[in-house]
Amino acid sequence: ILKAALCGVTSLHQETTGGPKTNARKWNLEHVMPGSIAWAAIIAIFLLLPDTEFQKLGTGKSSGIHYKDLFFHYKKLLLTKWDSRCIQTIVQNIDREVFSSAKSSASAATQEDHSSEVIHTMNTLDIDSDNESDISEPTPTSSAVQ
Repeated sequence: ILKAALCGVTSLHQETTGGPKTNARKWNLEHVMPGSIAWAAIIAIFLLLPDTEFQKLGTGKSSGIHYKDLFFHYKKLLLTKWDSRCIQTIVQNIDREVFSSAKSSASAATQEDHSSEVIHTMNTLDIDSDNESDISEPTPTSSAVQ
C-alpha cells in the first residue's frame, strides 16, 4: 500500500524509469514514519472489510469500525515503541520494500518467500512486556473525539 501510494502502482511490478515525479520524490521521503505505517494499516483493514466509505467521524459505514480511533491508537503505539529493536527491524524491512527499486518480473518470480521471517519478527514483538500501561486498547464504541 505504501509503495503504491509513494512510488506509484507500476513500482509494484517493474523498475520505475522516467515518468512523472513520484510522491516519495516530491516530498523527499527516504524512510517511513509512524503515521505512514498506521495509515497503511488502516487502508489495508478498510480494503478487506465491506465498508465503501468513511462516515463523518471516521467510522466505517457498514462495519461501524472507528478507523480514526484505530489510526491514532496504532500511531501512538508506534511512537511509544519506535526505538525498540523489534519495531526498528519492521521499519527497516518496510523501508527496504517501499524505497528500493522494484524487481523485474523475471527476478520477482524467483524471489524468496520471507513469510517465516515476518512471522518470527511478529512473534518477537511482545508489546505488553514493556509495561506501557498508558496505551489503552480502542473499543468499538470509543469516541472519535479526543
